[in-house]
Order: sequence, then structure tokens, then C-alpha cells
Amino acid sequence: MAGHKLFFALRPDEETARRIARVVTAEHEARGLLPRLRPHHIFHITLHYFGYFDGEPDAHVVAGASRAAAELVRPAFDLHFDRFASWGDHRARHHPFVLTGGQGLEAVRELRDALVERLKAHGFAAPDRDYEPHLTLRYDKHPAPTWALDLPGWLAAEFVLVKSVQGQTRHDVLRGWPLQG
Repeated sequence: MAGHKLFFALRPDEETARRIARVVTAEHEARGLLPRLRPHHIFHITLHYFGYFDGEPDAHVVAGASRAAAELVRPAFDLHFDRFASWGDHRARHHPFVLTGGQGLEAVRELRDALVERLKAHGFAAPDRDYEPHLTLRYDKHPAPTWALDLPGWLAAEFVLVKSVQGQTRHDVLRGWPLQG
């Protein structure tokens, strides 16, 4: 049985994911970079990562996470990317190529912080590293320069609990929670 990763995420709709892929492909080509993007159907912004499970995710983790998520009441919001970045230093074996942003992703940070507070109230540990919201486009052996861009994201109207089946480039949504108005 394949292993799984479990995480909360914001996901674009199909049309938005395709639009992002088209814009990013053109941006890469304009800079002489190969646009070997991840499949657009798995584009997402991770809100909280629970880790890797050898088989199916632990049912108690899924149930507890679902209870915490159900308690969260937050408004829907527009998100927006303002730069492309390649993370990792020159010694890194692979560099995530990501879309990120400052003020355009502030509501994502606020949602993530509120979600973490609910998770802590249900006995989950706080993340051990800082959070910089991003959408991973691809990975590469070599870094690329950062550049500015103005790329509307989408209206974040729900967040979801995702089970990622390892080695299959597949994200199964286990459950979703609406963001109000």
C-alpha cells in the first residue's frame, strides 16, 4: 500500500489552475527557463501539514483535524500572487519554484494562524517552522532568479483536507469547509 501525506489546503478551481499554468509557462519561456510544471490539478497552497503516513492517514488524526476545522469561522477572500521565487541555496539538491506574495496573501496567513489555533485546542502540535504561503509550481536542480509579477489568484471560498497518495500525483479531498461570505 502506498504512503500518504495529509494536509489542509486552499485549491484553485480548474479554470484558475489552468490560467495560472498558462501565465507561469509564458513567464518561464520569456526568461529562457523550461516550464516543467507540476500538473495543474494538484496546485494548492498548504495551510497545515500533518506529515507522512506509511499507509492510510490515521483515522484519529483525520477526525480530530475535521473537528478543529469545523469550528473555524472565517470570511471568504481574494488571494493574489506578486512574485515568482526559487527557494533553497546553491547547495540544495532541488529547488521549489513557487508563486508567493506579500499583502496579496495576508488573508491566507490569517486563515492559517486561526486554523493552527483551533488545531492546538484539539491537541495538535503547532508547526515547528515559519509559514510563508506559496503555490509550488515545480522543482528543479538549479535555482532561478526571483521576479515580480502581478497574478490574480482566486476567491478562496473553502479550505480542504487533502490526502496525497505518494508517487501518483494525486490529491484526494477528504472533506471541505466553507469560508463565509
